[in-house]
Amino acid sequence: MMNSVTRLRPLLILCLLLGACPLHGADILWMHNGDRLSGKVEEMTDKMVRIKLPYGQPLTIERSAIMRWRLDKPYKPKPTAKGGIDFSPLGNAERTWHMTGNGDVNIKLKSNTSRSNDVNLKGNLEVANMDWRYTLEGEYNYETTDGKTDNHDYQLKPIVDVFFDQNWFWRSSLDYEYDLIDTNYLSLDLGSGPGYRFWNDKKRRLELIAQGGVRHAYWSDDNDAIMELFGKLHASYPFANLGWDYRQPVWNEQVELFSKGTYIKYLDQDTPLFTLNQSVNGSIGMRYYFNDNVRLSWSSELDWDDAWFNGPDGRIGIDGKEWRQYISLGASF
Repeated sequence: MMNSVTRLRPLLILCLLLGACPLHGADILWMHNGDRLSGKVEEMTDKMVRIKLPYGQPLTIERSAIMRWRLDKPYKPKPTAKGGIDFSPLGNAERTWHMTGNGDVNIKLKSNTSRSNDVNLKGNLEVANMDWRYTLEGEYNYETTDGKTDNHDYQLKPIVDVFFDQNWFWRSSLDYEYDLIDTNYLSLDLGSGPGYRFWNDKKRRLELIAQGGVRHAYWSDDNDAIMELFGKLHASYPFANLGWDYRQPVWNEQVELFSKGTYIKYLDQDTPLFTLNQSVNGSIGMRYYFNDNVRLSWSSELDWDDAWFNGPDGRIGIDGKEWRQYISLGASF
């Protein structure tokens, strides 16, 4: 009897070890400080590893803190539109750049029955590495009602961000808006200030940006009313603003919630006859991804200028609020 137990002892020990140690289904990271993390590696670069833990949210870890790892399956980055494109100029792996871009054709939803034709195009291109991020945003808008052109303008916004660490950065931006039919034909915003990035993630984003700067407004030569108000065809408004940029995938990453905008407070006035107090430009909506490249979006956008004329009988308010609803078909890479 004892000989049988002795012969079975190695087999019993092996069964206990197999029961205690999972053979598959988990990636394991061993840290320099002695910790061990088990889960699913979602992303791996030369700077960081993001692992999804079975008992919590994904955790992003610097590669320098990891001693070694074991992957259940070889990691292969998914070359999708949402993930963008990585490239290393001159083969320098330490200076890898990440490029993403998107474009949308928007249909404006209207409640009236007038015959209208709208063309609204939006695009965004972003190139970034660990220290720098360059962004170019653009929009073109053409709108007619009953054969009359209501809006015809375009906007370009180049942005440069310099990162001090994983979270803090400094932003400098130029917002150029040109109107082809309005006498206020040009608006030019120059801004600079700090920003904070809460998430360092390719698919998620939450950033807050505070800037100081100046808005320049230009009018055409035939605007007599502006000459009476300002005595010139150019006005300047120093401002402080707070901007936000948010996106979050939900429901297996097929649906994305997003919001982006800026609140502006004007610090000084160019004439005592007219006050430009504050402005809000923002959007909120959701996108549904049919695949990694094509998406359908709904968004609600607000443009609001809080302004008034200072007449002898008091303030004369200006209706400077416009809500817009868009359905968009877009593509991204």
